[in-house]
Parts: sequence; structure tokens; C-alpha cells
Amino acid sequence: MAYRFKLKEDLRDGVRRIAVEQMERALAAPHADSDRIVWVHETRKALKRTRSLLRCVRDALGDQRWRAENAALREIAVGLSTLRDRDVVHQTLTELTASGDADLAAALVWLETRFASETQPKADASDQTVSATIAEAREALEKARHRLSRLSVDGELPDLLALGLTRCQRAGRKALARLVLDPSEENLHELRKSVQTFQRQHTLAQAVWPEAQAVRIETARACAQMLGKAQDLAVLSGMVKALRGRSRRERALADRILVTSRARQVQLREAVLPRVARLLAPKPKAMAGELITCWRAAVAMSAAGVEAPPRHAVGDAGRNGA
Repeated sequence: MAYRFKLKEDLRDGVRRIAVEQMERALAAPHADSDRIVWVHETRKALKRTRSLLRCVRDALGDQRWRAENAALREIAVGLSTLRDRDVVHQTLTELTASGDADLAAALVWLETRFASETQPKADASDQTVSATIAEAREALEKARHRLSRLSVDGELPDLLALGLTRCQRAGRKALARLVLDPSEENLHELRKSVQTFQRQHTLAQAVWPEAQAVRIETARACAQMLGKAQDLAVLSGMVKALRGRSRRERALADRILVTSRARQVQLREAVLPRVARLLAPKPKAMAGELITCWRAAVAMSAAGVEAPPRHAVGDAGRNGA
């Protein structure tokens, strides 16, 4: 089943179904040898989708239960984060290398060599612990699946969705305002998280109006990717500063990368902030009212036998809620 609520679905059944499906999706994926990096990436996405779901129905869960489940899922994701750091660095270096700048390419070769020399001994020494880390994560996922299959939530689905989207819209607008005033790494990270939550929660509500929701979901996905690239560049810059050494040559190579990274970050921010502003333009209460009204209309249309739009009109965003 897709990562979305059905129009006539009971709230409890829908929350349990979606949450359990995300845990099972992670548990069923190949996770050994060359599949490890992909598994880590997909599992972290499944955990984020589940946390967005629980955040959306927080009022029905109760604050104590929500905090407990959110913390447990976050702990699994944090345990896996170190297994993907090296892959993220290589992806960022590859994207920068594609610019065709010869001086920059030479600097990136130096950086990758330094990075490999610093991390490879640690990677070799910890190889035996990787399997243990994944096994521990899978055990935690099994326990989470069991708990989530028994979640107790009560209330009307459209009302809870409206509350969740209102909270999400409000948080996103605040995060955007903070980043505009202070383009720090922390504020960049917070805006990216807010946009990702927006994307996932609107995917949950896609049945309300598939064509309109698809536009929001795809826009949020694109914005989150751009913010993610800017964040990756910030991480790369921090690593460059730590590895640049004391020789004049190394500092010159490091500075070449830092200048390029900063310029690229500025470009990304200038391109993405207006898009995010437009995405978050509706006031939170207006967003909630629209969802409830459209949900009731969608239910009435379904009861009247009005045909759903062609599947391709919905787009890929609603199929997996990435």
C-alpha cells in the first residue's frame, strides 16, 4: 500500500497500516555487503516517513506517547547515520568535480586523498562492527513494528490531518524566517527538516485532491533536495577546514574548495528560498480549513462515483512518500 491515508479509512487503522508498512519495508530490504549503503539510506527514509506520520497525528497519540515513539525511531536513525557519512562526502565531491574547473579538480583530488587517508584506517578497524550496528538496528525495527501495530489513536482523520498540517505549516514559516535573517548551518538544517516534513505530511493527505497535492509534494521534494545539497556543502567545508594542514600548498587547495562551496551555497539559497516562500505562503489556519473542506468534498465525490484522475496525473511523489 502507498504512504497515504485512504478517504474512508479509520484513523487508527490508517496510522497502524502506514507505520507498520514502513518498518516492514526496511526489514525486507537487502542489507548485506554491497547493499549496505542503499539499505541505510532507504531505512533512514522509512524512519523519517514514520516520524512525520506520528508528528501529523500527535494530538491523537498524546504528547507522552508521541515523544517516546519519536525518540525511539530517531535513535535508530542516529545509529545508522555514521554508515552513510562517507558516501555523502563522495557524492558531494563528484558533483563539484563535474564543474570542469581544472584548478578545482586538482584541489578535490587532494581532498579525497586526504579524506581516504584519515578515514580508511577507521573504516578497516570498524568493519567488524558494521554488521553488529545493522543487526542492532534491525532488532530495534522489529520492536518498533510490534509497538506501532498496536498504537492507540482516536479521532476523525481529516481533523487530525488538519491539525498536523497546521503545525507543519507554522513550523516551516518560522524556520524560513530564521534562515532569511541568519543563514547559519543550523537554520539551514531546520528549514530542510521542515520542508521534508511538509512533503511527507502532504503525501499522507494526497487523497484529498491528488492533482493539487502532487504540485505541493513535488515542489517540496525539489526544495528539500536543494537545501540538502547546501547542507552537504556545509559539511564538506567543515571537513576541508579540519584537513587542510599547515603547508602553503594545502591551504591554497583547501581555500579553493571553500570558495567554491560558499559560492555554490549562496546560489542554492537564492534559488530555493523564493520557492519555499511560495510553498509556505498559505496561512496555517487557511491550510487546515482547505483540507477539511476538500476532504469532505472528495468523500462525497467518491460516494457519487466520480472517477479518480489518471494515475500519471498524481506523479511519483505519492507512491512512496520519499
